[in-house]
Amino acid sequence: MAIQSIALCVAAAMICALVRVERPELATAVSLAVGAAVLAMLFVRLRAGEMRLDALGRAFQGMDADIRDAVLRGAGISIIADLGAQLCRDAGESALAGRVTLIARAAMLALCLPLLSALMELLGRLAG
Repeated sequence: MAIQSIALCVAAAMICALVRVERPELATAVSLAVGAAVLAMLFVRLRAGEMRLDALGRAFQGMDADIRDAVLRGAGISIIADLGAQLCRDAGESALAGRVTLIARAAMLALCLPLLSALMELLGRLAG
């Protein structure tokens, strides 16, 4: 699935590069259509792997709720920020893409602060 998606994106990029000189609006349409197709393929794949995701959720049940929530939120922030940064870059706004990644890093740090604090307390108790 990943190889097919990558190949589709690379082929679309080559088509867009060829078409962009004469018809930039067509290149944008091709890019958006292929992007939507790849996302649809990803969602179909995730739906097929739904049982695996349920098993993963059950595995997290024995974990401390704060840690579980931090891991899942961190994964969500990472995916959403990467998508946002890529969209900004595609629109030619690399400065905004940098801001998106900076905001994501700050959000991840803020998310981890309670965990780091608990870790420091644990290390203090073990050392003292």
